Amino acid sequence: MVPYRDNGHLTRQQIRFNEALSSQRQVIERAIGLLKGRWRKLQYLNLLSVKHMTIFIMAACVLHNFCLINDDFDEAYFLRNDDDDDDDSDVDHSLGRVCRQAEQKRAHITNLL
Repeated sequence: MVPYRDNGHLTRQQIRFNEALSSQRQVIERAIGLLKGRWRKLQYLNLLSVKHMTIFIMAACVLHNFCLINDDFDEAYFLRNDDDDDDDSDVDHSLGRVCRQAEQKRAHITNLL
């Protein structure tokens, strides 16, 4: 999800949304970093099917939780250079209907905050 672009005219709700999105994104990125650290093969998955990617990631989560329950955790699972290739600053707004739907969802979540 894309934060509101801060052009100096954000409403209080939009600022709150951006802050909530940022804090949750950090949690999610740390979780993904842990999974990629423990299951390093996840870094190299190049699957074209979203269904297959979802199954692999869910399996990694289940195995990771099983390991945590059995006290198998090591700080080495944290990746040193967790290079996030997602560049949210270059959002392509030419997607028309899909983009409008995403903006409507973001506005709805903003109003709930």
